[in-house]
Amino acid sequence: MSFSCQLVVIDLDGTLLARDGSVSVRNRQAVAAVRRAGIQVVIATGRALLESRHALQAIEHDGLVVAAGGSLLCDAATGRTIDRRVMCRQVVADVTHWLIEHGHKALILKDSHATGYDYLAVGSGRLDPASRWWFERLAVDVRFINHLEDDPHPDDSVRAGAVACGSKLAPLACRLRDEMGDRCFLQHWSAVTETAAIGSSTHLLEIFTPDVNKWTMIEQHCRRNGIDQSRVAAMGDGLNDLELIRNAGLGIAMANASPEVAAVADRMTEDHESDGVAVALERILSGEW
Repeated sequence: MSFSCQLVVIDLDGTLLARDGSVSVRNRQAVAAVRRAGIQVVIATGRALLESRHALQAIEHDGLVVAAGGSLLCDAATGRTIDRRVMCRQVVADVTHWLIEHGHKALILKDSHATGYDYLAVGSGRLDPASRWWFERLAVDVRFINHLEDDPHPDDSVRAGAVACGSKLAPLACRLRDEMGDRCFLQHWSAVTETAAIGSSTHLLEIFTPDVNKWTMIEQHCRRNGIDQSRVAAMGDGLNDLELIRNAGLGIAMANASPEVAAVADRMTEDHESDGVAVALERILSGEW
C-alpha cells in the first residue's frame, strides 16, 4: 500500500540545495507538482527566514517555514512569526558569558519579526571569516554590542552560539553540554562556508531552549490544523533533521545524510547533488512509496 501524503517537509542545506546553494530545475518542478496535487509543502531549516530567502524564491514558496532549527514558525509571504520558542534570559546570559570567556564572539539569533534585525553579536572577540562572509552574502542585519546587558531585546532570543574552527569548538561544546545539562538543547556541527556546503572544518555551536527541534514545531502545526502526523513525509540530511525524520510518517534521508539520520529513515533517496528531493517526491506522487 502506498503512502498517503498530506504534508511534505523539506530541509534546505544538504537536501533541497545543491553544493553551490542553487535549486535544480527538476527539484523545482517536483515541488510544484506536489503543490498541484494538494499536498502542503513546509520548508524546515536551521537558517533564519532571511537566510532562506533565495531558496524560497527559487521554489516560489510563500507558505510556512520552520526556521532556526525549529525555534520559529514563519509565514514566508509576510515574514510574520506565527509561533516561536524563545530562550530563558539566564541561559542566554550563561552561554554568552561562557563563549566570551573562551575567546569567541557570541551570536544571538533574534525573532526578527519582533526586533527588526536578525543577529546580535556580543563581545570583543573576532567575528569568524565564515560568519562575515555569510552575513555579507545574505545581507543579514547584525547589531554589535560589547556587553549582553546592552541587549535591547532580551526576551526575543531564539538561539545563541558561535562559529569557529571545529577543533576549537568541539571541546568547548562538550564542556558546555556538561555545564548546562538539561537547561538547553545544544548542537555542534559543520557550517556552510564560501567553499563548502557540508563537511566544512568551520563549525557551528548552536544552543536552544530544551524542547526545540524541527519535529516539535511540525507536530504543533499538525495538531492545530488537524493534519494526521502519520501522513507527513519529511526529508533531510543533518543532525538537526534527526527527530523530524524519526517521527514523520515517512522519513526520507538523503544519500549524503549523516549515519545517525540514515539509521532512522524509512527510505533513502539520491544525493543533494543528484536531485534527491525530486526523486523522493516523484516516488511519493506516483505511489511507488
